[in-house]
Amino acid sequence: MSQVKLRRKKRSRYEIIQDVLDQCQTGSKKTWVMYRANLSYDLTTEHLEDLVKLGLVEPKDGLYYTTDKGKQLLELLKTWRQKKSELDDIAKLIKEYLPEESRKREKKAEESQPAQPAEAPVPVEAQPASPPANPPTS
Repeated sequence: MSQVKLRRKKRSRYEIIQDVLDQCQTGSKKTWVMYRANLSYDLTTEHLEDLVKLGLVEPKDGLYYTTDKGKQLLELLKTWRQKKSELDDIAKLIKEYLPEESRKREKKAEESQPAQPAEAPVPVEAQPASPPANPPTS
């Protein structure tokens, strides 16, 4: 059975912040933010602390709420994400017209990766004996 390796695109910091702010709009516990924004506990804590310091989220009675400033940023991030998606779609269409550009990038990426180590040479003692060049005649 062959396994297909899926390439999952990592989210940018902006996309993570958008997910956190979106979750906190109606008030959310830290664990709810963690699950719905698909973050680890440590990352959730880090992002919430940063957003609180920036005045984008405020904690109240064990819940986190998006502030007015946070809601403004959330709208900007939604617009940014939509435009980014549109530009990604356009880039795909451009690659159809210029396929050599993507091949050049792939080749460059392959060259920048470290080469696979070559197989170790087999010691002479371990190599099977080859038949003599002139077999003895009887």
